[in-house]
Parts: sequence; C-alpha cells; structure tokens
Amino acid sequence: MFNTQTFRNELLLSEEDKQNGFWFLDELHLPGTLTPLFASYMAPAVTEGTKKAYETLKLPIHQFHIKISDSHYYQNTVPYKGDIEKRIEENAATERARFSTLSERFWKYMNEELQPQFMKMDNYRANGFTLAQAGEILVELFTFYKRAWEIHFEVVMPRGSLGLALEDAYKNLTGDVNTTYVYDLVEGVMNKSLETDRAIWKLAKSVKDSAVLLQVFNEAANEELVTMLQASPEGQEFLLQLQEVLNIYGWRIANSHEFSDETWVENPVYILEVISEYLKKDYDFDEEFARVVAEREQKVAELLEKYPESEAKAAFKQIHEWALAYWGVDEDHHFYIDAMLPAKSRMLLLEVGTLLVEAKVIEVKEDIFFLYLDELVDVVNNPIDITAKIIERKAEHIANSKKEVPSTYGVPPQEEVAPVIERIFGTKAAEVSEEERSFKGYAASKGIHKGTVKVVRDQNDFSKVHKGDVLVCKTTLPPWTVLFSIAGAVITDAGGILSHAGTVAREYKLPAVLGTKLATQMLKDGDIVTVDGTNGVVYIGNN
Repeated sequence: MFNTQTFRNELLLSEEDKQNGFWFLDELHLPGTLTPLFASYMAPAVTEGTKKAYETLKLPIHQFHIKISDSHYYQNTVPYKGDIEKRIEENAATERARFSTLSERFWKYMNEELQPQFMKMDNYRANGFTLAQAGEILVELFTFYKRAWEIHFEVVMPRGSLGLALEDAYKNLTGDVNTTYVYDLVEGVMNKSLETDRAIWKLAKSVKDSAVLLQVFNEAANEELVTMLQASPEGQEFLLQLQEVLNIYGWRIANSHEFSDETWVENPVYILEVISEYLKKDYDFDEEFARVVAEREQKVAELLEKYPESEAKAAFKQIHEWALAYWGVDEDHHFYIDAMLPAKSRMLLLEVGTLLVEAKVIEVKEDIFFLYLDELVDVVNNPIDITAKIIERKAEHIANSKKEVPSTYGVPPQEEVAPVIERIFGTKAAEVSEEERSFKGYAASKGIHKGTVKVVRDQNDFSKVHKGDVLVCKTTLPPWTVLFSIAGAVITDAGGILSHAGTVAREYKLPAVLGTKLATQMLKDGDIVTVDGTNGVVYIGNN
C-alpha cells in the first residue's frame, strides 16, 4: 500500500534519525546527488528489498535502511536482534545449500518476473495511457522496484559468500594466506557487460573494414556522426547495425541508477564516442577474451597438479566449479536490475511527464524527476500548475550538488565489519604517505601501470579517456565497463575487491587500486601516476 501522507517522513533523514543510528554516505553505489523521484523509488526499494532478501538468506543483518539527506544517499546497517551465533550458522547453511543452483535461480527470476514486467512497461509506452491511469502505473512501478531489488540482494549476497568459501577452500588446500588469489581463478567468464563490449568492438571492426565509414569517423565530430553516416548506403547499413545493438544493449545510463540522465537508446552519441576510441587502438576482443580464459584454465590446472587427491582438493574443485558457473551473474544482474530497470523506468516516467506538460502542470517532461513520488501521485490525480515548485527543487538540487556533505551521521557501531561487506564495500580508512607521495587502497587487480589521470564523474566525461589513461572515479557503474578496454589502470574512492570495479578490472587485466577514499580529491586530469595493483599503492608523479 502506497501512503502519500507518510511517504516523505519515511524517506528523508531527520535530525532524530541522525541521533539514533549510524548513517554513512554510500558513494560506492550511488555517488553524487539524487533527484527526488529517483530517490523515491530507490531508497524504499533497497530498504524493503534487503529486509526481505536478508530474511530469506538468514543473514546476520536485519536490513540496509536507506534515507536521503541533502539529496544524498545514506545507509544505516540495521543489525539482527536475535541470537547472532545461531543466525550465522543458519546463514551459512542456507547459502551453502544454494551454491549449486545460484545461476539457475537468477535466470528463473529473470524469465518469470523481470522480463515480463519490462515488456509490460514497454507496452504501456507503446499503447499509451491517460493521466487518470498514470497514478496506478506509478504505484505499480514502485512495487516492482521493491521486488526487483529484493531479487538483486538475494542473488548478490551469496556471491560474496561463495567467494569467501572459495578463499577458505584454497587456504585449506594450499596453506597460502594470500587467499584473494582465488579471484584470478574465476576470470574469463562471459557476462552481459562483456557481451556489450564485444558488440561495440564488432561495430568498430566494421568501421575499420570500410574505407567509407572510417573516413566519416576520422573527419566528423561525434555529434555529427549520425548525420554524416546517413549520407551513404554504407553509413545507413551501419546505423541499422548500431540500432540493433542499442535495442539489446542500449538500456543503460552512465549514472546507471538515476532517472535524470539520457539513455544510450535515446542518444547514440554515447556509444559512438566509445566506438571512436576503439578505432584508435589495436584491440581484438575475441583474442583478448580467449587469452584470459586460457590463462585462467592454466592457473587452475597448475594449482591442482601440485596436490594429491584429498578431501581438501575435492572441496576446492567443487566450490570452484560452483563459483565459475555463477561468477558472470554479478554483471548479468547489473545489466538487468542496476541498468535496464532505471533506463526503462525513465522512458515510462517521461511518458507521464509528457501528459503533465499537456495538462499544463509542468513545463518540460523532464521536470517530473524533481517531484517526490507522493507529490507526483497527487498531481496526476489532481492536476495543478506546479512550475514554481519545480524551479525551487532544481535550485535546491544544484545547491546540494555543490555541498560538502558529511560522510557519516551518528556514532559508529562497535561490531566488526562482516568479511563479505568489506570485500564489496571496502571499509578501511584512507592511507596517505606524504614522504613517498603515495596513497593506498585495496589491491584489487594485479599489475603496474604508469599513465595520465582522467577523472570521470559521469558519461559526459567518457570521451576524454584515451588509450592507456588512468581512470580515476568515485566508483564505477555497470555502463562504465566500456572504458575498461581503453584505460590502462583504475583507481576509485569507494569499493572493495568484489565491487564492480574490482571484478571488471580483473577481467580486463587492468591494475586496480580501489577504496582509496580520496583519489578524486587528490588527483586531477593530467597528473602522472603509477598504479601498483599488486600491492594496492598509487604513486603520484615520477617517483
């Protein structure tokens, strides 16, 4: 039941909330300012989704409680109130029982719940609806958002536990305390993000193979490419191929969760910018992927050859088999839930915005994103001019985007951070050495690379990343995967070794230092840095 009377009290962080809990700014998943409408869908979805999923999995955490302050996303990890030792045992047994069927479970949810609802959303847009019907559609989307994010956490959390189980099995077999090596043994697993990269690479390859297309890309600015390509039969055929790719892989926004940014489906310039960068490098996706798979298979074979058959070896082989089968689902769920859900929601909400423009409620359809959901439901049921409120909200949003908001509110809990939470979020404090002109983070992907810093904050910055540059950002989001085949290394403010950036960096063999807390503050475009992904250190300058 959607209650417009209490909605914002439950959504917004109050002074009382700040005194009665520990709230941290989650810049790993949602950096920056959020629009009111997106926050209205996302915060309750995570709050309710974690509560239900964590009960299903018997996690020793009650839920992640999300509230909004100054347009920013704050999280309170609510502890489990019962017998914690018993709960830990229940969680271990519950998740262990799921290890062998994790992938099948996700695709069952995908085929039976997520895809049918996406099709329903598309049909609403295709068939049209009235303002009188819009209120029910908005609430239906709200309900679906909560269910989608329940599925998200139900499939994500066991992956972290499976990774830790693989670490334990590796340690039991080898005695090696450097257990994070196991993540090298699950590289080279095809997923929707890699599929997207391959589709874009194939488009770039078709450009390289055509003198006509290559000339257009060499001479035209990215914004002019569509017009220039329409002028020749080869260009028209290429645009048809491009549209086919966008129909499958274009449901994404670089700020992957937000409603307010354009999707690739709406504006192909984003994918054309990536294709332009691919043309500048000698890159063969199929060869690179085959190399990663071969290296992984060789590492696994060499490891197993060292040890005689035993219970420890059998356990490692079984858990590794489960991990390998499931590892790609991390990017697959990002593709469908983190990226496609908000992209399709944006398009549906813009249809509601168009109806409100026609009813003279707002001036442009995008203004809808500056209303909270309770306000939007009220105004579709009782259309009145709210342009003054929109102007005020936009000004507030801009002001909040410039604020230095607190990283936390309240007193930190004394409990130790669960290992799976640290692997995903990255919880250790910043470490800076003035003497060495360096700072540390998590060693998420091995290797050393020296290059030029490019600080990327959103998809408008994608085009400034060139071959070999060091990608520096608060965090990476699923649609950013296309930059990993261009960049030479990755540094983030937020995230641990099982975050999106860590997983993808290992696939692309990019040195990565993550969870530094301060990279985007210390570095600027043009700085020269050396990224030591093996030891988790970033050196500034030529030292």
